[in-house]
Amino acid sequence: MRKVVVTGMGMVTPLGRGLSVNQKGIMAGRSVISKVESFDMTDYPSQIAGQISRGDLDGQFSPNDVLEMKEQRHMDDFI
Repeated sequence: MRKVVVTGMGMVTPLGRGLSVNQKGIMAGRSVISKVESFDMTDYPSQIAGQISRGDLDGQFSPNDVLEMKEQRHMDDFI
């Protein structure tokens, strides 16, 4: 028998935010790889990626849920 340790389930992935959204996306075989349009990718050999969608809808990531506005101003999007 294998032992598994779960350290947390508050995941944020290109499928969405939270366990249920990610589980449903995985089970449905959803592909979230798309062309990057948020910045210029012409100098890069690959122009596709899995990107985190932002918004206030269920399953989308909103920095306002986890950071105060003052903290957000000191962070880049890649964080």
